Amino acid sequence: MLRWINKAIAIVSLLAGLPAFASELKVETLVEGAGIQAEKNKKVTVHYEGRLEDSTIFDASKPRGQPFSFTIGVGQVIEGWELGVAGMKVGEQRRLTIPPNLAYGKNGAGDVIPPNATLVFDIELLSIADAVFLGQSTPEDLVEARSNGVAIIDIRREGEWLETGIIDGANTITAFQKDGNVHPDFLQKLNSLVSTKQTPVLLYCRTGNRTTRLGNAIIEKLGFTNVSHLRDGIIGWKKEGQLTIDYKR
Repeated sequence: MLRWINKAIAIVSLLAGLPAFASELKVETLVEGAGIQAEKNKKVTVHYEGRLEDSTIFDASKPRGQPFSFTIGVGQVIEGWELGVAGMKVGEQRRLTIPPNLAYGKNGAGDVIPPNATLVFDIELLSIADAVFLGQSTPEDLVEARSNGVAIIDIRREGEWLETGIIDGANTITAFQKDGNVHPDFLQKLNSLVSTKQTPVLLYCRTGNRTTRLGNAIIEKLGFTNVSHLRDGIIGWKKEGQLTIDYKR
């Protein structure tokens, strides 16, 4: 009977869109906020302090002078944060007591958080904004973007440009070296091409894998607000019968 009840609780939790045992999360409001609420697909910026149950501080944003931002509902933070920050208003301060199954579980996190640790976070919500997501463009979208003056960037390496050609109108700026590290000239060349972080940018690579990584980084780390990528890369472009031109050094 008890096994059936636990199974029913798990099913109800899943139907509600929450993980089983989410009720173990303890949420205390320390200071009330005002205005709109933080919710799924909103980008929130917070200050926080994280402690173990013995009051050992393992991380805090204020001493660094750098708030932390993340988008609710896309898996950028632990489950306890996803659930505990949702519903907060700007200026609100909450204390979250997060059980291991909604934090780092039996593995812990490096040398900082031990296995099966319950974590306590004091969180202050500073701002709420609409999240920016990487656009998923088709060849038809790229053709339209090109006619509208969007900055189109082929982020591959020179050997790839010579092998397949490039899309007419594309700017060639290598983003990644062969070892996978970001090319040291990429950021400078990108900034010389676009006038502001609001300038529309459309990236493409071979199959879309590299531009997924790069596009999200440009949005999250550099603050660009209008970035898309050719989701199937130049391979998908050519499969649809679209033409390329020879790359000239």
